[in-house]
Amino acid sequence: MAEKQEEPRPLHELVPPVTLIAKGCDNDQQNQGNLLAAKQSPAFLPTGGVLSHCLTKRGWRLMLDCTQHAVGVKFDVDGVWMDVDPYDRQTGDGIFAVLKKIANLNVQDRKSRQEGSFGVNFKDRKFNCTLTTQGVPTGERAMITLVPKKSRFEKILDLGIREKARQQLKSFLDQDQGFVLFSAAPGNGLSTLWSLGIDTSDRFVRDFVSLEEKSAPEDEIINVGPVFFDASAGESPATILPQILLKEPDAFVVPNLFDAESVNSLCRQVNSEGKLVISQIQARDAAEALVRVVQQYPEAAQEFAKAITVVVNSRLIRKLCVKCKQAYQPAPQLLQKLGIPPGRVQKLYKEFTPPPPEELVDEKGNPIEIETCRACSGIGYRGRTGIFEILTVGDEVRNVLAGGQASADAIRKAARAAGHRSMQEEGILLVAQGITSLPELQRVLKQA
Repeated sequence: MAEKQEEPRPLHELVPPVTLIAKGCDNDQQNQGNLLAAKQSPAFLPTGGVLSHCLTKRGWRLMLDCTQHAVGVKFDVDGVWMDVDPYDRQTGDGIFAVLKKIANLNVQDRKSRQEGSFGVNFKDRKFNCTLTTQGVPTGERAMITLVPKKSRFEKILDLGIREKARQQLKSFLDQDQGFVLFSAAPGNGLSTLWSLGIDTSDRFVRDFVSLEEKSAPEDEIINVGPVFFDASAGESPATILPQILLKEPDAFVVPNLFDAESVNSLCRQVNSEGKLVISQIQARDAAEALVRVVQQYPEAAQEFAKAITVVVNSRLIRKLCVKCKQAYQPAPQLLQKLGIPPGRVQKLYKEFTPPPPEELVDEKGNPIEIETCRACSGIGYRGRTGIFEILTVGDEVRNVLAGGQASADAIRKAARAAGHRSMQEEGILLVAQGITSLPELQRVLKQA
């Protein structure tokens, strides 16, 4: 008589438990009502299971995507999407409904774009989660972003910036006069760079003021006093600047440049009044950041070209797993192509690659099983660090900006002529140090 095979255990029984926290209602009682309603669903435990699975794999984004007969699941782990086992449609549709309920969204509306939030407690860590759902021809698609309430980073060095570069940045932030622009591509940690970059400045002997939109307040930064403007009432940084100037601040922190009038007003404070302005913009590299400002606010291009002093850009790159990375001796031609002087680097590193099948046998010909690296779960990479590009704006770059037809390539060319080290060169340094691999650098540099 054949032995009865045991049914596989469901995912939520194999991963650490999570606590879901409902949000989005006017009061806690209504939130608790939504949570109790969600708990009645058979999909409540699978919902916690898929969120726990994502966090266990070190994912920070989770995508659910309906197909005709299933719901696909992907985790964003260190900036790379990985597929995991899908759910059947019944369970997947139930997960959509649970997520919407705890985020106080319309469960019945499966076509419109909806946005909400909820919370997750996992292994003594608390996460703020944003949920975006959108109807697709085969059902729905959902994106969940999981952001820890307490950042893992306390200072800018934790992001991977070199001490010499940190000192260079600090020297600009500590100057009485100048325009410092932070930038990064979407999904590359601009908000973290922004807050920790400002935290690098000396704000204890100078008066820093932050100009923030009322509907989008920034996280508090010590010794930076927020002043709010109401865009819905026609206000902007430029309209509230006169009343702020009565307090004679030394520096203006501007999370959103907003419009050309505001950019002009702020740049005049740099050029004519000797003030410091700190702002941010999304861009792939420092040159693109400069171009985006003058293209978005062409009326302010001349004042901006005179005011800008430095651009800091970062891009996130995966780090090789220190437990399983493999060393190899690079060909001299490769080192020459990378610009690494002869004799400077004896070996480079790559992600673990298993031997070919014919080598996976012992002396008797029996198969050998290679154990998956527990540190990185066989991915070959664990965690990310930043590539930091610091472009000091000199006369060469300033002249290109002031020309009115600035392009990123023209700025890069002018910066190279002035001795600027590019994002690629900074990345090659990480490769030479064995922190990341050449294929990973190539992948990151190709990203749009």
